[in-house]
Amino acid sequence: MGLSIRSLRAADVPAVESLWEEAGMTSYASSGDIADEITDKLERDPDLFLVGELDGTVVATVMGTWDGHRGRIKRLAVAVTHRRSGLGAEMTDELEKRFVDRGITRLRLEVWADNVGGLSFWEERGYELQPDIRYFVRNLDDSDDLC
Repeated sequence: MGLSIRSLRAADVPAVESLWEEAGMTSYASSGDIADEITDKLERDPDLFLVGELDGTVVATVMGTWDGHRGRIKRLAVAVTHRRSGLGAEMTDELEKRFVDRGITRLRLEVWADNVGGLSFWEERGYELQPDIRYFVRNLDDSDDLC
């Protein structure tokens, strides 16, 4: 049976959090921040936060957001045991379709500079690196954590 892609549900929060931990996407967070981030997304554009299941197990996730101007792709993660099998492309294809269905055709995403696999993945999918853009962050709560 192939990958089943659907919108995130509240019951998926622990599985998504675990997948993000496995993918190294939680190193910046304080305890509870990740679950809150996932839960908060259920209230805003929930149709753009996707999970992919194989045999009832969440093995992939991708989060889309819309700021009124551009769509953003965040947190594409595939379980280590299923990487390089096309699941990331399937998840991205479905998210892009949902963006288009909503009339959102301009997309952005960020990739950490040392994520060579991620940089290659997005370039192969037709996304263009914008070397003239710099990404700034600022915490308004005086914390030292990365945004």
